[in-house]
Amino acid sequence: MTQDDKTYTDVSSEIPDADLARQAQAGERAAFAALYRRYLPRVYRYFYVRTGAVQPAEDLTSQTFMAALESLPRYRERGMFAAWLFAIASRRYADACRAQAAVPPQVVNDACVPPDAWDPPDPAPLPETALVHAERMAALAQALRALSPGRAQAVALHFFGGLTHKETARAMGRSGIAVKSLINRALRDLRERLDNG
Repeated sequence: MTQDDKTYTDVSSEIPDADLARQAQAGERAAFAALYRRYLPRVYRYFYVRTGAVQPAEDLTSQTFMAALESLPRYRERGMFAAWLFAIASRRYADACRAQAAVPPQVVNDACVPPDAWDPPDPAPLPETALVHAERMAALAQALRALSPGRAQAVALHFFGGLTHKETARAMGRSGIAVKSLINRALRDLRERLDNG
């Protein structure tokens, strides 16, 4: 780690995304690394809840950041960096679903998630904790798969990607009102499915 990397690590939480993105566009690798560290957990959670498995979530997270790095020269500050990044993540997920369309139908479902893919991400939980977590995640995954694609994406971006309503709207290319409506309806549907399940 160079001295510049240490400087970014120490103060990167205080530097706005737009400033880091401008610096990264100017070729400062440490600025992109700071953005990577800032968004890695959120992007991974987004993919984990959408795919339901560690390996595809890791692969798609990596692909998203590679695509972001390649697309950085074309980034414009019209929107928010988070929305721009998650728009890339959403496209990567859609690409993965299209690629999976060649897989026999019994393996692919509406949400592009194999039904038995939900395993707990913690490699060493207590057996009872792992079982309860796996059951809850399986119920949530099943309920998410039953949602319309737009509702599932809005929930994943907002709650698991950590985006605000405004950022979610921008990432989805929809209005803020439409996204709030999608999320409210999705939560109502999820509550109903989980209560009746």
